[in-house]
Amino acid sequence: MKNCTGMICILLLLTGCGFDDRVPIEMVSINQTQPLGKEKSLDSTIRFDVGSLEITGAQRAAQLYSFDLEYDKASYQPEIRYDSALSGENGQLFFNLQSMHRTGIRRERHNNRLRLVFSDSIPLDLKVNSGVGDARLSLSGLKLSRIAFESGVGGAKISVYEPNSVSCEYVRLRNGVGSIDAVGLGNLNFRELEFEGGVGGADLDFTGEWKQSAEIRIQVGVGGVNLRMPREIGVRVEAEKHFLSGMHLEGFNQRGSYHYSANYDGAAMRVSVRVTTGIGGFKITWI
Repeated sequence: MKNCTGMICILLLLTGCGFDDRVPIEMVSINQTQPLGKEKSLDSTIRFDVGSLEITGAQRAAQLYSFDLEYDKASYQPEIRYDSALSGENGQLFFNLQSMHRTGIRRERHNNRLRLVFSDSIPLDLKVNSGVGDARLSLSGLKLSRIAFESGVGGAKISVYEPNSVSCEYVRLRNGVGSIDAVGLGNLNFRELEFEGGVGGADLDFTGEWKQSAEIRIQVGVGGVNLRMPREIGVRVEAEKHFLSGMHLEGFNQRGSYHYSANYDGAAMRVSVRVTTGIGGFKITWI
């Protein structure tokens, strides 16, 4: 709790400082498209220091990715690299927009905007770190092999309305200060999902086309986490309960140290959930 409170104070001090107010805003735009060559997979690392971030997919057979960036040239510097292996079959995209001023964050921080579109034709390993601002990941239709998403300060929305046609080995979601709302996580076709909460709540909706059983690990920070689970999925919960936490498991039966959903034994798809709770609560809602 002391660490969380300290982090909030530091963030408030940073966002409240006016060190950069003397620097005039100089907005510029960059548009870039990478043609699809012999690539059979793409590893992408996105670091967006401050601003509004949107990531989506599209049916673009001739384009590996494209982006539209608007940013304040006076205070931020983009670093963009694309490489491929000698064979040309494994693409690697690195995108980083970071502040050039280390003394504070200017008040007009949401002027930066990035819209990044990936092709749905090859598997994608996606790593995203959004700092201060809002992030929206519309992942429908993409072939996602791995996902790691971290939000610093601000809200994040994730949607997956179409089934992932490849197996997603690992999903990691982490929020700092702010909420995460995700819908359609069952469509990701994941084997393992890990969520780490900071200061703020999370609503994780697991509707979708389940193709395999999976493991979920939840670490609750300061704020509640609600898992929305389809009724046909069998769920087993193992929980370490903090004395201030609220655990709501309606429709579960306890056997030893585990809690089992009523349909667990006969379910075709099963999920093992391990929960470590902090100050906030944890709840499973059947849908």
